[in-house]
Amino acid sequence: MNRPLLFAALTSILAAGCGAGIGTNARAGRPHGTAVKTAVEARRDVAKGAAGESAPAAEETAAAREPGDYVAHRFSGSFRKTPLLLTQRVVAREGDVLVVDVTLEGDRETEALRVRMSDAPSRRGEILGAAWIEGGAERPATLSDYDAMMAKTALAADENEEVLGTEAVNVEVGGAPIACQKTSFRVRIGKTKATMRTLQSDDFAWGDVGGEITAEDGRVLYRAELVDRGHADAQQRAGAAAAAPAARPEPRPATVAQSAYEDGDD
Repeated sequence: MNRPLLFAALTSILAAGCGAGIGTNARAGRPHGTAVKTAVEARRDVAKGAAGESAPAAEETAAAREPGDYVAHRFSGSFRKTPLLLTQRVVAREGDVLVVDVTLEGDRETEALRVRMSDAPSRRGEILGAAWIEGGAERPATLSDYDAMMAKTALAADENEEVLGTEAVNVEVGGAPIACQKTSFRVRIGKTKATMRTLQSDDFAWGDVGGEITAEDGRVLYRAELVDRGHADAQQRAGAAAAAPAARPEPRPATVAQSAYEDGDD
């Protein structure tokens, strides 16, 4: 499964995991839990119906990530007081291993880890190692440190009751559309009944595109939005970083992504 960093956050929505993708553990990027299996099976059925039984898996069709590629996701909702911005940047590729800088920014604190992540089809998204980045230098970190960072972006659901339906939608980010499959689930968080919607695309190499959990009364409990993506020349960025502190990426409003959640599923 390709849920390397961001969407163990969404994994936690479905099952008690921590920090970057539906159906995965933050560190290993592998599915766990009955609810997760339900989500994965639903998506597989949708993919087969749209592209045929022999369609290649998402891991094989998504474009390979290269140095300079980056994405930014924003997490918001009542599960926390202030939004978080998670930025992932590929700084190097060593065969089937990516070196990715992961920065989590809140209103008062910024954390940065450099992780080594497998990009091999059979292990895609598995975190192999991590180091803190402070003042341009690395210091040792553990995989538990990575899990703890990603857990801040997560909301755990107690039960995934059923799959409500799926539909094809387009999400526009950075001026380019992403063809996605939106899947809706009925879930329960404590005593609160809610609807979870996820956005997934075989053409998006970073995992799930976005997700949202809304309570029956309309409250947004959790929202994960893809707000920026693109490519920056790695050497230019390295030179700029040496000359000045790294600038916080300016998120672009993901209005289409938000409307994709809100139309016609309830």
